[in-house]
Amino acid sequence: MNRFIAIEPNRCVACGTCRAECSEGHRKAGLQSEPRLALFESRDVVASLTCHHCEGAPCYLVCPVNAISHDPDGCVRVDERRCIGCKLCAISCPFGAIHMSGTPISGVAGIQYNTPTFPASLSPILQWEIGVYACAVKCDLCAYDDGHPHCVDACITNALRLVEDAGEESEIQEKRVKAAEASLTMLENFDNDTEGRE
Repeated sequence: MNRFIAIEPNRCVACGTCRAECSEGHRKAGLQSEPRLALFESRDVVASLTCHHCEGAPCYLVCPVNAISHDPDGCVRVDERRCIGCKLCAISCPFGAIHMSGTPISGVAGIQYNTPTFPASLSPILQWEIGVYACAVKCDLCAYDDGHPHCVDACITNALRLVEDAGEESEIQEKRVKAAEASLTMLENFDNDTEGRE
């Protein structure tokens, strides 16, 4: 069973409290202060986006330096000291829950240099800056604090909750099986229609 943070988009008000709490907690633990949650906004939906800690974990499978671990408790974690910033994990993530983060030259020790700027349309995965060492950042379920995510407690509308109940996991698995069966039926119907036309 994998543990993850579930999000109720109807309750999210995009206040950013979860991101602030995530950032502060990781900063105090000596990790990058970049929030591990992203805020997704569209015309109809506003919601936080975080890692699903997949059982198959494509990010874990593609990491060339084994900087990503899949722990027995179901959490997928990135070792920021080992990550080389190749971005393969971010590209392979089906949910877009991994992004790159680093400290620009202009932010180091108060020294100000003109660093390159990029058009807003450029994907964050494709961006790079001279002199910036970036590494993968993703939700680690606040592993530094016994795996109790601070964003869940900080959410003022209770839009976030930690899922670790086996009953909920079996319900999710049941939905996955039904979706797979529906896709298989649709594919079989398509094959039958194709054969009938020949």
